[in-house]
Amino acid sequence: MVNVSIGKIIEQKIKERKMSVSDFAKCINRSRTTVYDIFQRKSIDVDLLLVISRALEFDFLREIYLKDNNGPAEKKYYVVVEVDPSQLTGDLDMLFNKKLDGVRVLQKQPIPSGIAKEQGNNS
Repeated sequence: MVNVSIGKIIEQKIKERKMSVSDFAKCINRSRTTVYDIFQRKSIDVDLLLVISRALEFDFLREIYLKDNNGPAEKKYYVVVEVDPSQLTGDLDMLFNKKLDGVRVLQKQPIPSGIAKEQGNNS
């Protein structure tokens, strides 16, 4: 867990942009009182942080929470999506062997040869 006072960082970013609290409150559709409350928070709801990030044009998630002192955190995230291979179209070899901006598709089990041949003939 990152030990930051997110409210103080948000307050600092508002000052850096020479934005008034009133203007910032309007940008995030909150009251000035709520903004001052945000300044005191040590943690914050992700949805609210995303709204604030857009208003200040600063990616708090990436720059504060995902960075350590040496640069971006080297973490791997995995998303599992179950797909019926018979519903896939196009070149299946390309799909499973191509890297897209750090994204790699892995097969849980080999695609049945009948489906692979059928898909290859439709391309």
